[in-house]
Amino acid sequence: MTIFSKTSLQIFSLFALVAATFSLCADGDWGWFSDSSFAPEAYVQDESYRQLFYSTDMFYASEEDWYSSHDEKHSRRFESSIIADWKKYLNNSIPEKELKFYIFSDSAATDVKQITKAILAKDTKSKWSKQVNFANNKNKQFFTFINLARSLETFTNNKASWNYDTDRMDPMNSMSLKQAQSIEKIYQLTKDSFLKSKYWILTMKSYFYSVNRSEAITFFNKTQAAVAKDENYYRGLSYVAGALYKKKMYANSNFMYALVFDNCPTLRTVATYCFHPQNDADFNQALALAKSNAQKGALWSLYGYYADATTAIEKMYALEPTNKHLDYLLTRALNIEENKLNSVSWEDADSKEKKDKKVGVNPKLYSLVIQIAKANNTRTPYLWNIGAGYLEVIKGNNVSASKYFDLAEKNIPSTKLAQQQFKLFKAYNEIAAVKKMDAAAQEKLLPTLKWIYSLSKEGNSAKNLRSNFLSNWSKTYISSLYKKQGDEVYAELFSRDFNFYLNQTRLEKMQAYFEEKHNTQWDILAQSLYDVTLNDIYEFKAIKLAYTDNIKEAIVQMEKSDNKEFVLLGNPFNGNIKDCHDCEHAAFQKTKYSKIAFLKKIEELQNNIAKGGDNYMDNILVANAFYNMTFYGNARMFYENKIINEHGSDYISDTYKGLLQNDKLAEKYYTQALNAAKNDEQKAKAVYLLTKIERNAFYQTPAFKPYEIDYIAFNGFKTLKNKYSHTKYYQDVINECGYFSNFVK
Repeated sequence: MTIFSKTSLQIFSLFALVAATFSLCADGDWGWFSDSSFAPEAYVQDESYRQLFYSTDMFYASEEDWYSSHDEKHSRRFESSIIADWKKYLNNSIPEKELKFYIFSDSAATDVKQITKAILAKDTKSKWSKQVNFANNKNKQFFTFINLARSLETFTNNKASWNYDTDRMDPMNSMSLKQAQSIEKIYQLTKDSFLKSKYWILTMKSYFYSVNRSEAITFFNKTQAAVAKDENYYRGLSYVAGALYKKKMYANSNFMYALVFDNCPTLRTVATYCFHPQNDADFNQALALAKSNAQKGALWSLYGYYADATTAIEKMYALEPTNKHLDYLLTRALNIEENKLNSVSWEDADSKEKKDKKVGVNPKLYSLVIQIAKANNTRTPYLWNIGAGYLEVIKGNNVSASKYFDLAEKNIPSTKLAQQQFKLFKAYNEIAAVKKMDAAAQEKLLPTLKWIYSLSKEGNSAKNLRSNFLSNWSKTYISSLYKKQGDEVYAELFSRDFNFYLNQTRLEKMQAYFEEKHNTQWDILAQSLYDVTLNDIYEFKAIKLAYTDNIKEAIVQMEKSDNKEFVLLGNPFNGNIKDCHDCEHAAFQKTKYSKIAFLKKIEELQNNIAKGGDNYMDNILVANAFYNMTFYGNARMFYENKIINEHGSDYISDTYKGLLQNDKLAEKYYTQALNAAKNDEQKAKAVYLLTKIERNAFYQTPAFKPYEIDYIAFNGFKTLKNKYSHTKYYQDVINECGYFSNFVK
């Protein structure tokens, strides 16, 4: 069996070219934690591991810092240590702000050059002598070094670019070997130990960016014994690793990157990025080079990042149970497991069991974490107890989970994130242990659920706490228990079913529940999670009744709702040639209609029709009203309702298409208007408005192909042309309706 999967090898290959060309660079995209309950930063607080937490992208990014998924520190990676070193060496003779400017600012190169020149010339009349103490020898050494370091930036800050003429990367601008050797000579002549360490890393850097990168290896090998094993040393070692990779000495390169990873937190992300075994043999050869369990553990840690965190934990734990990298690997393994399990969501009480059978917790990870937790011999036993408890919750072993959480609780860090994260784990177990919703379960869960749902409020949740999954899952899980028990109302309160109110029996049950005004603490919590109110139910019933032409009852229901005074944006009684919502909303309206006023006006017009009033005009106005309150008209806001949840958009879900795209009532009243018409102008208008109904029906057929077949020879078009071409309305239609204009041509 191969150590590296095909996927892992593809990941390595993707970054190989960049790692070989730029030893200290990386890239990445957005982080992952949308369906996770385990925030790794809660318990692994060493910042050097932050970007190595699990993400579906190259590097992890926290919720507050999306851009950290890219490793863009580059020259600023060592800023704090470099500034601290020089401050100490210079005895604070140069203020920290100025140090940062001279060392790191792109605009400082000219100033540094001029200051160095003035110091060497002992030019006390120079303007710089007022800012820098020229008599201070250490100041002189600082500017001399920084000036030399900045002179190399042409090579060290060089970026490869793509040449579209040659269809390949342009060669890097490399330093001459002679120039690099001249810097080595300065290193050899320097006696001051501090400056010597600075010139040593500058020499390493120069050789790495020279025409012969292998000279970096040679220089390192002959000088490393005299170099302290500090950050500078591992910076140099990373250059050696990059040079070895260029020579295709992959095992040696990867071994050295592992040493950097293990010993230099500042370069941990870089070492991870550049680590690149080509195959099993490379990795095994690198393992063979390791002289200690710690070195082997570092290699397994990098293996765990790219390939298999569970196997890496197993190997590393066998070598050294107290290895410092074990904790970060555990968080990766648990987050990976979450991601796998959540790819098939278990949303109710029954589907959890189905899910475990279909996907299942990784048995190797489960047994390994349980084994390590019981052994109690890692650096952070509490974290392994948390991991064991969390896996037990997922497996449904709630009693065992409680025991592990009890063991962990004694040593949880005191940070707000760690405490809240742990409380979430216990809450998860507490909720999952409930198998029936009764009074006892309600009393038990109420404080826990109140706390979970309070975390969504600003200021309540610790930074990076992952509470969304548990918040959503708990509602769905409790809803499923109620559903299993046949309690449709509470099932709906905890988790909206958008088809719930299509069933009249369920609708009446929910209406009765709200009208009974249940006000226990449990009911108050459940209702706070639900976004539908009694007002919305009354309004929903009114809307449905209106679409069945039961206007009298629609008014009764709408009168009960506080939403009745919602004002429609357009005049719902207008029947225009063109359907243009925005135009009609912007047009002057002498009378504004609220939802209740709209219904009452329809009732008034229908009463006129029944009494034999102006049957043509009254029918036209009622028809316009029914047309405009459909998807096609200017009064879409009439069906704006939390239950329908369509929001007057240009898309209607399949659930409500039959209701909101149905203009049969408009057709009925336009037909009655046509039959009652007294002249050809009236008939022409009724015929055209009926044609819009015909057109809307065409839109619902396969024959309608946007931008290809937008209209056909509708019967209404034919009638209008053949019978009413002499009317003024006919000319108005030609002027305003492009489809009809094309038809008559």
